[in-house]
Parts: sequence; C-alpha cells; structure tokens
Amino acid sequence: MKRISLVLLPIALLGALSATTSAASPPASKGHDAFLKGLRELEEKGAKSTSKARTLSPVVSRFKGWFIDVTEKAKPGKLDDIEVLEGIALASEARDTSAWQFVETDKGYLVRAAAGNYKGWVIARDDSAKTRPEGPNLTVTPALRLAKGPTDNCHWKLILTRRGLVLEAVSGKYKGWFWDFGGGDPSHKESGREVAINVLLAEKVVAGSYFAVKPAK
Repeated sequence: MKRISLVLLPIALLGALSATTSAASPPASKGHDAFLKGLRELEEKGAKSTSKARTLSPVVSRFKGWFIDVTEKAKPGKLDDIEVLEGIALASEARDTSAWQFVETDKGYLVRAAAGNYKGWVIARDDSAKTRPEGPNLTVTPALRLAKGPTDNCHWKLILTRRGLVLEAVSGKYKGWFWDFGGGDPSHKESGREVAINVLLAEKVVAGSYFAVKPAK
C-alpha cells in the first residue's frame, strides 16, 4: 500500500499542474505571413510596426459578427500598479471603442484601443483570475483586462488560420491559452446596442477562438 501511495502522489500533483497547461498552437494558414505583413502599416517609436484600426469579431455562434469592445459597466482595478478595467466584452454594433490596433514588439503583439475613452489602453491578462469549467471538456478564465499601460502580461501571438485569427498568450500563468467567449452567456442593452461581458481565455483552441479581422470604419 505504501508503494502505491508514493506512485499516486506524483500523479495527483501532475493533475493539479495540468489545470493551467496550454495546448499546442493551431497551424497557420498559407496567408499567415501576408496577413502579418499587411498589419505593418504605421511607424511608431518603440515599436517594430503598428497597424491601422481594426475590428475583431467572432466567426461562430449567436455572437457571430459582434465586436470585441468594452462594456460601460467595466469595473476599475489595479494590475501591477497599473490602472485596469474588467469588462472586455462583445457588442452587437461597432462604435469607436470597437477599434483596435496591433502593435508589433519584440515580445509579441499588443492589442491597443485605437479610439474612444480608452484610446491607448491595451488588452492584458490578470494571472490572479480563477479558472472555471465551460462545459465538460474545457477550462476557461475571465482573465482579460484593459490596462492603461503595458504590463508583463499584455503580449500576444497572432496566428491566422483557415478559420480566422487566433490570439495566444505568450507569457504568464496562462501562457499558451487562447481568446474565447462564453457562447451561452446573457447580453444586456447599453446605449442602444446589445453587450455581453463574456470574453475569456481558454486552455485550448475551440470554435470561439477564431476571429474575423476587418478595417474599422
């Protein structure tokens, strides 16, 4: 019995550690390199390149065609002494807060608000956010924040796949996790449009991990 216990203990520890283990990156499409090249539109001091404003929209589910945005009900907080908002959301209608820039750096890409009240803020990750099950076979975390300035966890890997753009965390506790959204989450009215506070990180690529990228109007 003692020998069995010694074997089971490391297995249990491995199971606990696997809670934040990332899956492999999805394969890039043939158009991946051309897509990244197309984002190198503007020059900016301190960056390798910067794109013009883009929108990001899910390509599946009832939120297909909605836009990554920020809810009016965003909760203020702090992350590494940097002011942040908890409320990255999906909105049914594009506004100025739906416009984002991809800023290429040596550490990865920043996703930066291109207009609106939070212009210049970047999408970051909060490693203190807790995971939760999203159905029987997926673990997610509501870890995305809008930060007033860069943090240690605000860089992303962009992968253009045949189904859409995938955004992957490149550092921190949730390194290797991917943007996703809660497909069954409720929405509410905000200033004449529907908004769902449901943008997440997922441990693996799922249907909600693919986004369409278009020039912001």
